[in-house]
Amino acid sequence: MNSETLAQGHPLRWKAMPFIALAVSLIIMDATVVNVAIPSMIRDLTLSASDAEWINSIYSLVFAALLITVGRLGDLTGRRRLLLVGVIVFGLASVLASMATSGTTLIGARFLQGLGGAMVLPSTLSTVNALFFGKERGIAFAIWGSTIGGMAAVGPVVGGWLTTVSTWRWAFLINIPITLIVIFGIIKFVPETRDPHAKKGADYSGVVLSIFGLGLIVFGLIEGIRFGWWKTQEVFTVVGFSWSSAISPVPVAFIVGLISMVLFVFIERSRSEADKPVLLDLSLLKIRSFRFGSIAALVVSLGEFGMLFALPLFVQGALGYTALRSGVLILSLAIGTFLISGATPQLTQRIGGRAVVRIG
Repeated sequence: MNSETLAQGHPLRWKAMPFIALAVSLIIMDATVVNVAIPSMIRDLTLSASDAEWINSIYSLVFAALLITVGRLGDLTGRRRLLLVGVIVFGLASVLASMATSGTTLIGARFLQGLGGAMVLPSTLSTVNALFFGKERGIAFAIWGSTIGGMAAVGPVVGGWLTTVSTWRWAFLINIPITLIVIFGIIKFVPETRDPHAKKGADYSGVVLSIFGLGLIVFGLIEGIRFGWWKTQEVFTVVGFSWSSAISPVPVAFIVGLISMVLFVFIERSRSEADKPVLLDLSLLKIRSFRFGSIAALVVSLGEFGMLFALPLFVQGALGYTALRSGVLILSLAIGTFLISGATPQLTQRIGGRAVVRIG
C-alpha cells in the first residue's frame, strides 16, 4: 500500500467489517444463549449438576487460557487464516453440540467451541487494528465493542425463544448459517495481516500449566459435592482408571492445581526476565491501578457469571418460567450493563475512575 492508502486504511476495510462483527457475534451470543438453555438440556439429557456446570465452565476455561497465545499465533502466521480456522472449528463444534446425546459429548463440543472462540476474538480485534487508521479506527472499535454488548443482550432472548418454541439444540444450530456467511465474507473481503514486529515463539509452558492448574481447581470446585471434599463418596473413574483411595480426588486436585499455578508464576517471571513471550506479564501487577482494577473485576465476575448460570436454573426450575421469559429477565440485566457502559467514560471524566468503581 502507498502512503495515502496507509493513512486512509485498507480499501476493503468497510466491506470486511460486517463479517468481522458477525464473527464476534457468533462467540458472544453463543456464550449467553447457552445459559438460558441449560435447564432444558438437563431435562432432555438427564444431566447431573456437575455436568451442567462443566458445560457452562469448560468454554470459558479454554477460551481464557488460550486467548493470548492464540492471538500471538495470528500475529505471526496470519490473522485472516486464524480467524477462518477459528470460525470453522466453532461451526463444527456447534454441529457436534446440536447432535449431543450425552453430557460428555456436549462438554467436548463446548471445549471445541472455546478453542474456536479463542481463535476468533483476538484475530478480529487485531484485524480491525490493522485495517483502520485515524478517526475510522475509533469508529471500527466502537462497532466491535458494541457488537459484544449487543449480542450479550440479545443472546438470552434468542436462546430462550428457540428453546421455548423448538428445542435447546437450535441454540447451537443457529450458529451454522451464520458460520457459513462469515466464512464467505472472510474469504472474499478480509485481507491477510501480520505483525512484522511480533516476537517469535509462544509461551507453551504457560498455556499448559494454566490450563492444567485452573482445570484441576475448577474440577475440585465442581466435583466436590459428587466425589467428596475430603473422603471419597463416589469412585472416580476416567479412561479405565478408578480412584480407589479413601481420600477423595478433590483435595488432591486442589493441591496439584495450586502447585501448577505456583510453577506458572515462577516460569512466567523467568521468561519475562529473559525477554521471552509470556502468557501473563506479572510486572503489570506492580501498577497499583491495574492490580486493584483486576481484583475488582474478579469480584464482579464471580457474582455476575455465577448469577447468569444460577438464575435460569432457579426461575425455570423453582418459579416455572419458560426459557423465553427467563431470557427476557436476563435481557434487562444486559441492557442495564450496556447502557451504563456507554455512560461510564463521561462519569469517569466528571467524578474520577475511583469514584465510579466504588459506586459500581
